[in-house]
Amino acid sequence: MKIIILGGGSIGGSVAKELSSEENDVVVIDNNKDNLEPIQSVEGIQVIHGNGSSPKILAKAGVDESTLLLCLTDSEEINLLASLIGKQKFNAGRIVCRLKGSEYKKIAQEITPFVDFFIDPEDLITEEVKSLLHHPGALEILDFAEGAIKLVSVYAKQSGVLVGRQIKELKDDLPDYETRIPAIYRNDELLIPSGDTTINEGDEVFFIADEKHIEDVTKELQKLESQYKNIFVAGAGNIGKSLAKKISSDFNVKLIDKSVEQCEKASEKLDSVLVLNADAADKEFLSSEGIADCDVFVAVTQDDESNVLCSLMAKKLGSKKTITIINKEAYFDLVGKNELDIIISPVQITISHILRFVRKGSVSNVHKVKKGMAEAIEITVDESSGKLIGKNISELGLDENINIPAIKRDESVLMAHGSTQILENDHLIVFYKNKDVIDTFYERFK
Repeated sequence: MKIIILGGGSIGGSVAKELSSEENDVVVIDNNKDNLEPIQSVEGIQVIHGNGSSPKILAKAGVDESTLLLCLTDSEEINLLASLIGKQKFNAGRIVCRLKGSEYKKIAQEITPFVDFFIDPEDLITEEVKSLLHHPGALEILDFAEGAIKLVSVYAKQSGVLVGRQIKELKDDLPDYETRIPAIYRNDELLIPSGDTTINEGDEVFFIADEKHIEDVTKELQKLESQYKNIFVAGAGNIGKSLAKKISSDFNVKLIDKSVEQCEKASEKLDSVLVLNADAADKEFLSSEGIADCDVFVAVTQDDESNVLCSLMAKKLGSKKTITIINKEAYFDLVGKNELDIIISPVQITISHILRFVRKGSVSNVHKVKKGMAEAIEITVDESSGKLIGKNISELGLDENINIPAIKRDESVLMAHGSTQILENDHLIVFYKNKDVIDTFYERFK
């Protein structure tokens, strides 16, 4: 696939590397040569220095009806203008436009004919953190079928009744509804389990459930944590302000930033949030503000180093849990689960939402899990996958690298069995280990 990306910064550059690794033809346009330097030597990536909203530059990049145009710069004006030019002048095949929590969203409806998908990484991060705060114990919560189906990961702990037992025994403990476990992360390896697989202490278990049953399944794997009350948020930028506003009615929130200007702006918009002008990594400050009573410390500044440092300090001083935003993948391996509890990658979130336009077939959602070790995808069964219609799941010949744990049919959610028949317009949730697996699946049944 020909993919042209505007913006070679932390988001655009990482997206370019990811997509080029899948043998796509990738072109990156950026006005800043410093952004292009780290990626210009990557195989499969062509770089162009220039303004991405310039028709001349877009023509040089080769935008045409076969192009996926990703407008991911930090400038919303450039992204919007490039989207309009890309569609009207070059008839770009598909366009994704980044808008970050701005007034432009108000007019998005008017320009929808020119854009296939608007993406706001900051808003996606905010919603993910908010969801995690409302479900203690969860490490990740991913939405499918417009929120009707949730893919949740939690650690299996000795306190969980299912630990040391086989997955098939779960149905005995949950007689009123069904759930599925499509994957287990164990000893740095991702497993696609069977009913005979035993759950071990320390496993990271992925399960499918309706939102109202997340806690019910979680308590099978670990002692259920108490609902959170006290939340510290480090960083009063767009993410911090938005998160504080959205959770202030449910939690006691303290918003911390060392910028006087940021604190003043936040105070004007947040009536029920205590805004504190301080360094969130300052030991004496955190202690004086009661960090020992903090249920979750959330670090969402624009600086990875600051996020890591203040999260580590908060953890050391008694915060029960940390959620840390990290852009640079190099930091992922430097901090483990024993040091930071939950790490959220804006890059991986952005890539996941873009992949719906890259994967074959009628795809509604794609989510990467465990730093890309696996993916979960939502596929609509239509003419592009017509050979699936009428087949039972047991007839699909799925191996240990792929499974179908759930189906959305009309307004109902079905936990899939071998005898479950696939019908036209079903939304299949498919969990698989890598891109080659899903490509092979698609080619067999298209």
